[in-house]
Amino acid sequence: MTDRYVYDPDTWPPALAGIVAGAVAAIVAAIIGWILTEMVVDRPHEYTNSLTVVIIALVLGWLSGLLWRQLRATDKAQRIFAWTLAGGFAAALGALLIANQSVLGIGSLAPYAVPVAAVIFITLAFFTPLLARVTAAMWIAAIPLLLALAIGIGLFV
Repeated sequence: MTDRYVYDPDTWPPALAGIVAGAVAAIVAAIIGWILTEMVVDRPHEYTNSLTVVIIALVLGWLSGLLWRQLRATDKAQRIFAWTLAGGFAAALGALLIANQSVLGIGSLAPYAVPVAAVIFITLAFFTPLLARVTAAMWIAAIPLLLALAIGIGLFV
């Protein structure tokens, strides 16, 4: 595999690839979040639920697709993309620590949110560039998206 970008009109648009990567991340993160709240830690806050995790993962997926669109034709695009998402994860952890101590006023958010955020960012870093090379029909992207929403709503209820 080469780092050189070649435009292929048959591949998925990067934003769609990012949303699908976000859906994959949402499925895994929602299940891990559910396991954490049911078996490991108490639910730290009412906002920490599977539906919120799915929505956040989809939005971050869309943003990662937009970022990949800007970077894909540059030198060392995958490395820059991965480091940018690592920086996003660090920023999310910083925001988590601030929210944990000041806004939410709870002390148990980190054992829940850190693994969930790690799963989302790692999945996006690997799958967004990969899915931007897919040449399947675009309607196939609806399958993981609908599955993620179903899992998010199902675990929420």
